[in-house]
Amino acid sequence: MSEVSSPAPPTVSRIGKTVLAAVWMYGGRGVGLLWTLAVIKRLGIADYGLYAMGFALAAIICAPLDNPFNVRALRESEERFLRERTTRVGLGLLLMAAGIAVVDVHYIAWFGLVVGGGELVFNAYKSRDLRDGHPDRVMRRDTVRQISSIALASAYLFAAAAPTLLTASLLYCVPYAVIAALAVLTVRGHRPELPGPPRLVAALVMEHLGNALYIQGDVLLLGFLTDSRVAGLYSVASVMAWAVAALGQSYVATYHEPLRESGGDLASGPPRKSIVTVSVVAMLLILLVGIGLVVSPAPRELGVAMVLMSVFCCMRTANYIYTAVLYMQHRDLLRAWAAVGLVPVKLACVAGLAPLGAVGAAVASVLTDAVLLALYLKILYRRGG
Repeated sequence: MSEVSSPAPPTVSRIGKTVLAAVWMYGGRGVGLLWTLAVIKRLGIADYGLYAMGFALAAIICAPLDNPFNVRALRESEERFLRERTTRVGLGLLLMAAGIAVVDVHYIAWFGLVVGGGELVFNAYKSRDLRDGHPDRVMRRDTVRQISSIALASAYLFAAAAPTLLTASLLYCVPYAVIAALAVLTVRGHRPELPGPPRLVAALVMEHLGNALYIQGDVLLLGFLTDSRVAGLYSVASVMAWAVAALGQSYVATYHEPLRESGGDLASGPPRKSIVTVSVVAMLLILLVGIGLVVSPAPRELGVAMVLMSVFCCMRTANYIYTAVLYMQHRDLLRAWAAVGLVPVKLACVAGLAPLGAVGAAVASVLTDAVLLALYLKILYRRGG
């Protein structure tokens, strides 16, 4: 019996599935914000900094290694998808085991490895629904995992008289063990296979290594050049903007099947007007938050940075959509070079604008994503995609 998720009913529109995915996603983001506040309140900003650094390492580990599997899961044959998913799970389990081995040695290392490996396994487990064009199901699973992790860790934080970051983090990781067991059962009976030839794998790994550094590197560099307070202010604005921009990923996911069947033909993807609409909606959400912060007692630097990041959010939403189209067109080397090439540009901008603090880093984000958007538009629309 073939393993295929049931298709969405014809009456369910792509916009409807996008909205449902967004509800799940932003519900999880809201819970994540409460979790951030809880960690800071019970453990202090220093421990929260360690936690954030561990998560940054997890992203830098997981994103590059997962990218070859993620790209090919959307476009390859069913047989290859099943075999490569087995490899994906195995790699994630190895990373989790490595993290467990160094729990008593280094907090950032063990947490980064366990979460990074856990996300790799989780992405493999969710890949069937993503492949079949059900972003709402994917986001629902994400939110359930996140709420489960946060509920366990938060219960400990507020029940213990003297909670520690180590114990809270271990409890946070418990759901990944459950996911790992489910994933192993899912891939049983399918032999592992590498996600493509070595040259392609290397290109796809480098692409998301660049993306991971693009997302996390600016916060780390800003903190090094200024202080943790400035980095924290920018991080709040950056995290919110990236989270809202993920609306573009949810929207384009509803076009995965027609894009895959057409080989990435623009005509089978989101119309230009729809791309603009989704991007502007994302921008307005961040802009309203920024304006609210500017007129509130919050640090003015945070409010101004948030307003600037609304422009970034608009472009990033569109860039997510165009990236998916390029996936389906097999333009992997092009995307990889674009991602890697912009990392030094962005970090140089952050360094040059560091005297402006969080505002300067926000300007750097806007400038570099504008370059990326211009590049994608030129590539895709120069000859009709």
